[in-house]
Amino acid sequence: MDSLTKASKIPILVGPTGVGKSELAYRFALKHGFEIISADAFQVFKGMAMGTAQPSLEYQKKVPHHLVGVRNPKEAWSSVRFAVEASRILEQGLATGKRFLLVGGAGFYLRALVEGAPEGGSPSPEIRSMVLQKMESLGPEKTHAWLASRNEAAAKRLNPNDLRRVCRALEKTFEGPANPAEYQSLGSENVCFIGVERSRENLDQLLRHRTQTMWDRGLLLEAVQLEKKGLPPDHPVLAAIGYAEALAYLRKEMTQAEALERIFRRTRQYAKRQWTWFKHQHEVEWLNLDDFSTLDDAVGVLEQKLS
Repeated sequence: MDSLTKASKIPILVGPTGVGKSELAYRFALKHGFEIISADAFQVFKGMAMGTAQPSLEYQKKVPHHLVGVRNPKEAWSSVRFAVEASRILEQGLATGKRFLLVGGAGFYLRALVEGAPEGGSPSPEIRSMVLQKMESLGPEKTHAWLASRNEAAAKRLNPNDLRRVCRALEKTFEGPANPAEYQSLGSENVCFIGVERSRENLDQLLRHRTQTMWDRGLLLEAVQLEKKGLPPDHPVLAAIGYAEALAYLRKEMTQAEALERIFRRTRQYAKRQWTWFKHQHEVEWLNLDDFSTLDDAVGVLEQKLS
């Protein structure tokens, strides 16, 4: 591995949620002595291991994972904060000879790290999705009242029927202060994007199985514990895929079958957005896991792509 001609570049493993990135990354990192940095909007939070598919504690003992389960959900997290933290980890680690593999599907976060802070304070897809979902259920008048509860001055300026501007104003209330000067972007010439994909049919099967497993292994308990932390009802964490549905089920607003189906469909939609993002935003070399009998075979091809 020391002879890799691309060894000076930082590899970034991307692709849609549920495709198998984390497992592939773990096997590669374990074999070659890499540490993993998670590029995810929610894996960073404590108490969300099941709902965000955090790597198991066993995996984390064998391979150091950064930005996984280390932040209180009450603390703000954004693309810029991720970029600042990831840059710090990389700078300190590379100086001592460590090697890193970035893994995740949060394209907005990775773009901030590689290309720099977004201009114009663009919201993350997670915040935009949460706001749009809540606006759809509230309707114009209640949405405007929601904005007034978060930013009275903005609400006074905007007509309740001007949903586009109301939406943007709401998004801004969830964005933390960005300090681009706190970090230096990596630059696209210093990274190497490897994409992981599967056929839509196979990915759907994996997502359905993951949804059921997540539900059976503790999602409801995690959702209850998150709610007990005193987060406001409109906190982005409570609107994360899986938690919103689990809480709706517990409030008897939907059946288990309805909750599971909605989790699957939201996850599927998110996976499609991720796939589209990485197909168009970066230069990515793709690896189709359907082409391999085992993940170890895929690790071998990943090694070749990095050589």
